[in-house]
Amino acid sequence: MESCRIYNCARCHIQVVICSHCDHGNVYCSGGCAEISRRESVRKAGARYQGNKKKGAKKHAARMERYRERLRNSKKVTHQGSASLSQDDLLSANSEPLSETVNPTPSARTSITFSADRCHFCGKRCTKCLRNRFLGGRRVPTVNKRK
Repeated sequence: MESCRIYNCARCHIQVVICSHCDHGNVYCSGGCAEISRRESVRKAGARYQGNKKKGAKKHAARMERYRERLRNSKKVTHQGSASLSQDDLLSANSEPLSETVNPTPSARTSITFSADRCHFCGKRCTKCLRNRFLGGRRVPTVNKRK
């Protein structure tokens, strides 16, 4: 049995159990919250950079100008495109509407169930006593008092 830590995911707030082998300072669950939070963080950083009046805004304007120039130069068509579908086309009786085929968002976690006695990342069995802090913890340095 493995020593485990219990915490709440920083994004979706579900309770997570993680063994000491998988624990690398995790704050997110194993359901993709880390990737989603990373994308949000990068997007916000890019928005802050582009909102910068000096360097960011100028580089963004230059990049957009290059992009528009590429669009103007790429109007040469060498292949026929796909035929566009009309909204009035008939569907077969067993076809499903498009709105039902959309994947649910990762934040809709009602169907995910985790066991409190196993690591949510690797599935190893855990001891019944769970930690709520990291192994080793924060060490407070001792102060040498002089006379």
